[in-house]
Amino acid sequence: MNLPRTEKNLIDIKSMNLPDLEAFFLSIGESKGRALRVYKHIWQRGATTFDEMNDIAKSTRAKLNECAEITFLETISHKISDDGTQKFLWRIPQGGAIESVLIPDTNRDNNGRDRMTLCVSSQWGCAMKCSFCLTGDLGLKGQLKASQIANQPLQVSKTLPEGVRITNIVMMGMGEPLHNYKNLVIALRNMLHNQALDISHRKLTVSTVGLIPAIKKLSAELPVNLAISLNASNQEQRVEVMPITKRYGLDELIQCCKELNLPHGKRIAFEYVMMAGFNDSMEDAHRVYDLLCDLPAKVNLIPYNENPDRTIKRPSADQVKAFQHYLVSRGMNCTVRKTRGIDISAACGQLGKGVRPLSVKENL
Repeated sequence: MNLPRTEKNLIDIKSMNLPDLEAFFLSIGESKGRALRVYKHIWQRGATTFDEMNDIAKSTRAKLNECAEITFLETISHKISDDGTQKFLWRIPQGGAIESVLIPDTNRDNNGRDRMTLCVSSQWGCAMKCSFCLTGDLGLKGQLKASQIANQPLQVSKTLPEGVRITNIVMMGMGEPLHNYKNLVIALRNMLHNQALDISHRKLTVSTVGLIPAIKKLSAELPVNLAISLNASNQEQRVEVMPITKRYGLDELIQCCKELNLPHGKRIAFEYVMMAGFNDSMEDAHRVYDLLCDLPAKVNLIPYNENPDRTIKRPSADQVKAFQHYLVSRGMNCTVRKTRGIDISAACGQLGKGVRPLSVKENL
């Protein structure tokens, strides 16, 4: 078995799905039933050591202590915005830091609970270099392990008051999720499993700049929501702010979305960061409609969050409203994202601010 390893060269037990964990247990002379109990201890009860698993035989715990490790993220800081948004800065053993953002919303979910959305990182840095996103300034510093991705919701949930839980997870933090495909899928499966974090597939969204082969693969493999980072109304415009468009063109991306075999009623979200004087005109609105009108699409307009390191400006509220009004008037589902956490650099496009740049080359 090719087993995931920690920095101590022990088995990274949180980077395994249940079937792989069961296979590992069988390989060390233990039963699948014990594998399931350990799995539940880790993901449902948040166990940090094998010794606290009192319903697991001492001999089994001794074996696990010798060859495996339950990893977790070290908290560097936890900041709370004036609007209630929370940002968690985590230290990772690779030598750097990543961020997660918890966004409370008084809008109720289908179960009558206040919505609590966690924005999760998938990479340390990012190779995509989108001009409006500070994470891209870092370059790709490293891939997060499956355990490091899924530990974010697990550990944030431990900080919540009794009776409050994370209701939605969006893979929209640092990094391009589909550029870390293998580890992403392992983490997603542990988030979705009803014996683990038990997040509904309807409440789990993966955002991407448009890595077409991986979009097709993910759509066939897992029934999670898809969000496309669009941010432009034509090819030339998108190339300016999203270099990946040179490799995967806009028309090709839209055609890929049309060919996805989506379940009935499921829509693809298209995120559109609005930048003053660049992509916020009514001509842009018309082109966005023409691009998406044949798709089961919903558009999420995101007024740019200004940064001193960028010359990009935020459009006026009237311009955003006019853009939205046009799309809605044509029958398109279109919302405007509220700016949250800007005072703690937790808003869209701000993650990774202040982290030392270091580039790592990797094939896309």
